Amino acid sequence: MITTTSDLVCHSVFKHQVLQLDQCGRCLPDFVVTSTLARSPKQLPLLTSLSLGGGCRLSDEGLRSLVSSTPMLRSINLSQCSLLTSATLYILAESLKSLLKELYLDHCLGIDAALIVPALMEFEHLEVLSVAGIPTVCDTFVKDYIVARGHNMKELILKDCINLTDASIKVIAEHCPGICGLDLSSVCKLTDLSMGYLTNGCRALHTLKLCRNSFSDEAIAAYVETNGESLIELSLNNVKK
Repeated sequence: MITTTSDLVCHSVFKHQVLQLDQCGRCLPDFVVTSTLARSPKQLPLLTSLSLGGGCRLSDEGLRSLVSSTPMLRSINLSQCSLLTSATLYILAESLKSLLKELYLDHCLGIDAALIVPALMEFEHLEVLSVAGIPTVCDTFVKDYIVARGHNMKELILKDCINLTDASIKVIAEHCPGICGLDLSSVCKLTDLSMGYLTNGCRALHTLKLCRNSFSDEAIAAYVETNGESLIELSLNNVKK
């Protein structure tokens, strides 16, 4: 059993395809990363999925070392990595622009959404993006990115992005024809107009989360009547008007 970070190398972690180190927090500063997981380039040649959620001592440079060790990475979770900055996206794009399919940046408060759009556009096959809880996510960010890359989107997580308005949902409905999962929980400025855009434009949704928003029963009913057959999960906790 792997019980400490220093045990990882001894247990042939370089053979793994999935590595989950969520909530390692203070146990995974840069110097530990560079002395274990990223001692040499391409040290983790088979790794396709890496989760570092809650890595509060991981910096951009630590991430750079990790990325150089994971040449086949397809999915990375950096949620709540509070030291990461907008440079993170450019580091990822430099090495993984043709590979990365899933990117989770939930509550990475050091990232400025306006600064990362050019880097996000570099990812040719990104299908899942989470920017939940990043306060700088706004309508301009959604428009700039989704108009360019929305055709690839399968899942978009915008939970707690409190500055978004109906304009963002209109863009998503018009430019994400294949989107299957959408989380709009606690996006409090949305109105029934958003439900109308989703009803008419997002017909492939399997999962739709609308918790803690102000939508009318009529707007939700219209969506379900039109697109209900494709839905697997519809979350309506604390939805009221």
